[in-house]
Amino acid sequence: MKRITFLRVAVFHPMLNVKRIVLIAAIIFCSQLSLFAAPNETVLRLFNHTFPEAQYIRWTEDGAYDVVCFVQDDSQYRIWYDKQGTLVYSLRYCGEKELPLTVLRAVKKKYRDRHIEGVTEITNKAGVNYEVLLSDENKWYSVTSTVSGNVGLKYSLKKQQ
Repeated sequence: MKRITFLRVAVFHPMLNVKRIVLIAAIIFCSQLSLFAAPNETVLRLFNHTFPEAQYIRWTEDGAYDVVCFVQDDSQYRIWYDKQGTLVYSLRYCGEKELPLTVLRAVKKKYRDRHIEGVTEITNKAGVNYEVLLSDENKWYSVTSTVSGNVGLKYSLKKQQ
């Protein structure tokens, strides 16, 4: 008998109904947050036209920009669009084989005994630049390069032994 009374109180108590409504509203609101990060139609149309084979697409917002992260052709991308659909900034994480020949030759010439671990292609209003992560037995090297092959050391770090 006590169990039935407890169920009646738990199910029909007015304060619990308010809590239940607030909980359901919070769940619905939180589930809709990802919809707010979706870009407008112009940005989405331009993205789909430019990257028709993109996979694992995820949209977020960063201030006044729509940011998309995705994978295409074994490269990972992160691109910032403004609300008009203009590509403002992009990062492409790729390997040695995706480097332009001029950049690859310049890096290999200047850093002969180092191995290329990874490449980040940076595109913005100033143009395209590359950050190349190199390593040898003792150090990590971060090297920057322009498209024309102007290479410079950004920093180096000792590896832990």
